[in-house]
Amino acid sequence: MGEYLYNVGNHDFAAGYEFLVEMQSKYDVGFISSNIVKAGTDELAFLDHKIFDRNGIKIGVFGLMQKIPSFVKEVEVNDLSEVARNKIEELRPQVDILVLLLNADKKSHNELSSDLKTVDYVFLSRETTRTRPESKQPENGPLKYCFGIQGKYVGRFDIKIADKSKPIEDITAPMMTIKTFETRLNNLQKKDPSKPLEEIYRSNLNALNLIARLKQGIKDSKEKTSNLTNSSYFNLIYLNSKVPSEKATLNLVNETLKTCDELDKEGKKISP
Repeated sequence: MGEYLYNVGNHDFAAGYEFLVEMQSKYDVGFISSNIVKAGTDELAFLDHKIFDRNGIKIGVFGLMQKIPSFVKEVEVNDLSEVARNKIEELRPQVDILVLLLNADKKSHNELSSDLKTVDYVFLSRETTRTRPESKQPENGPLKYCFGIQGKYVGRFDIKIADKSKPIEDITAPMMTIKTFETRLNNLQKKDPSKPLEEIYRSNLNALNLIARLKQGIKDSKEKTSNLTNSSYFNLIYLNSKVPSEKATLNLVNETLKTCDELDKEGKKISP
C-alpha cells in the first residue's frame, strides 16, 4: 500500500497502549495522533502529522480521536477542538491539500465541524454508517467520508491536479450517475444484444422514454466531468470473494483458525 498512516482510535487500545507501541516498533506501523499524549505530560504518544509530496503537491495528514478507554492509564487525550484549530493553523500554510483522520462519534464530529472549514477532506472512523458515493456533500467546508465499521468495503479516493492554484472539483456524483445509468442500459440491452435499444423497445413508449433519459443523463454527466483542471473522485470497493487475498495475511489467518480448532478439540477432551 506504499506509505500507510493509521489514526489511532478508541478500539485500538483493546490490548493496551504497550501493545500498540510494540506493534509500531516491530512492524513499522504508521500510527499517528495529534491529541494523544502520555499521561500527565504534553509529550505526544505518536507522530502527530505527516506531510507527503506527490509530484509537487504537498498533502498534510493529521489525526484526532475523541476519548481513551477508561482502563488505559498510560495516555490521555487533549481537547479535540483546541488541537484541531492549532494543527490547522500550523499545517494549512504548508500544504496544498489538508486531510484529517478523525475517530469520533457523530455528535462530537458535528460539534467540531465549525473548526474544520479550511480542511479539504475528513475521513471518519468510529461512525457506524458508510458514505455512499452518490451522497450529497456539503457545499462549504471539507468533503467527509466514512467506510463503516465491518470492513466490507475499501474506500478509494482519486485526486487529479493539473494546476494547484485552482479549486478541486468533486466529480463523484456525475461519475456515479454515469456508472448507474450505463448499468441500467446494459440490463435493457440483454433482451437482444444484436439490436439497438430503440429497435428492441420500439413498441414500448415508457421504455423508449426511459432510454432517452438515461442516455441524456450520461451525456450531461460526461460534460460535467470533462475538461476539468482539478478533480477528485470517491468510490467504494466491495470486498467480496472475487477480491484476491494477500497470501501472507491469508496464511496467517489459516494458521490462526487451525490453532483455534486444535484448542477447541483439546478443550472438549478435558471438559467434564
